[in-house]
Amino acid sequence: MSVAISPETSPSATTPSRTAGRVAAVASALLGVALFWTVASMNVPHDATDAELLTWWQDSGNRMTGVVSGLFAILTAIAIAVVANHLADLSAARRTPQWLALSRSMAAAVTAVWLVTGAARGSIGHLVDFMDEPLPGLDTLRSMTAFNYMLLGTSGMAVLGLFIVAVSVVVLRSGALGRWVSYVGLGCGVVMVAAVLARYGAFTTPLAILWSFCLAFALWREPAGRS
Repeated sequence: MSVAISPETSPSATTPSRTAGRVAAVASALLGVALFWTVASMNVPHDATDAELLTWWQDSGNRMTGVVSGLFAILTAIAIAVVANHLADLSAARRTPQWLALSRSMAAAVTAVWLVTGAARGSIGHLVDFMDEPLPGLDTLRSMTAFNYMLLGTSGMAVLGLFIVAVSVVVLRSGALGRWVSYVGLGCGVVMVAAVLARYGAFTTPLAILWSFCLAFALWREPAGRS
């Protein structure tokens, strides 16, 4: 007696889904790690005098922290792309096409902004230590410092917060993953966007890290959520 196996229940059908969910979970966890080290690995002094700022940038170790921070910012962009593509591939998520389109648009924006952030944070170290160019003057150093903080604390966190909100609404309305992770995401994302408007966006990085680990857990526990 033969038994018919439907595509939905066959091993060949479920294995790719489970594998994709696990890959997305790992990418989401790496997102949290990358966000932490992007911020933690580089700490240009605030309200520094000209002499203090110049002394800081003259230290090759400090310049290298900028390169490391930039690499983690690039890893952030890559992880976001992996997570967004997996979430967009869930059939349940397609029940909310408008919010899904917004999440994909914000994912593209996050990827672009954080790639630029990575280049900006590592530019001075790359210029001096890898291209053997002289250290730029104080005006350039101050401008690049301000540019770095604006990119990460304003543009970077704004698009990341909007991405988290959009993903959370997709999860909430479609049931693609556990509803709890959508509530966590909505809380984190709304606070992040509000903080950016209040010019405190950089201080909400822990919220983005919290969400990324919660999403990683949800994806790992429910990797076959393509219903």
